[in-house]
Amino acid sequence: MTRAEKAAEKKLDAKIEELYRKRCSGIQISILDIGSVFRVGKAAARAGKSDDAIGDAIATFVQAIRKN
Repeated sequence: MTRAEKAAEKKLDAKIEELYRKRCSGIQISILDIGSVFRVGKAAARAGKSDDAIGDAIATFVQAIRKN
C-alpha cells in the first residue's frame, strides 16, 4: 500500500467515524461489530455514495445490530 493509499484510507476512516458519531450517538453496539460498521461505511463510500448516503447506510446497519 502506497503512502497516498494509506492517507486516503485514513481519511475515509475519519469520515466514517465522524458520520457514525453524528448519526448513532448513544446507540450501544457490541465492540465486535465496530469493524463491520467500518466495512459498511467503506463499501458505501467505494460505491461512490455521498456523505449523507454513507451515513444512512451506517445508521441502517447500526439499527440492525443495536443492543439498546
